[in-house]
Amino acid sequence: MNFISVSCLLLCGVFACVHSISDNTTVRVSIYYECLCPDSINFINNQLYPNYQNLKDKITVDFVPYGKASQTKSSEGSWTFRCQHGPDECRGNKYQACALDQKRGQDNDVKLVNCIMALADPSDPDEIKDCAVNNGYNWSTITTCYESNRASELLALYGQRTLNVSPKIRFIPTIIFDGQFDQDLQNESLYNFLGATCSKIPKPTPDVCKG
Repeated sequence: MNFISVSCLLLCGVFACVHSISDNTTVRVSIYYECLCPDSINFINNQLYPNYQNLKDKITVDFVPYGKASQTKSSEGSWTFRCQHGPDECRGNKYQACALDQKRGQDNDVKLVNCIMALADPSDPDEIKDCAVNNGYNWSTITTCYESNRASELLALYGQRTLNVSPKIRFIPTIIFDGQFDQDLQNESLYNFLGATCSKIPKPTPDVCKG
């Protein structure tokens, strides 16, 4: 092996190390929620969103709009959902799933979900439309998704993720950091999301966590 080959291998190793480190500098925050749940609304409007600007460079937000629902698939392949707060909630969850499917970026997704959850009726398409359009989402694409099988497919995927959480989700919203459920962090997140998140952020500690 010549010098150039060895140098290339060493450089590759360095870049791999740097890449690995950068992957461990943020905390993944998975939020399992449902659109008509008062506790979900309270968490997103009063905990996540007010603290997001100070935390956004340190967290990866993962929205999972499903909640305490159930799903069945017919022999023909169509999905049926039963949501905790009725059919309207299933509709609202589908609209959010279709909007998030546009992958407009974390900042936009957080603003969109916060806007929807602050509505008088987070399941009303007319109200959801205003939030979507004002935050740069294509409403035509969302409605096309909702009126097709795509919405059910997306909701079923969120449902499978929700049902796969261990231990089984018993409260909505459930907040999970880096894929590991912790009851103490769950409890704290509901009234002190900043503190709970700061306890999981790798060093160096950001200024917002030093107060």
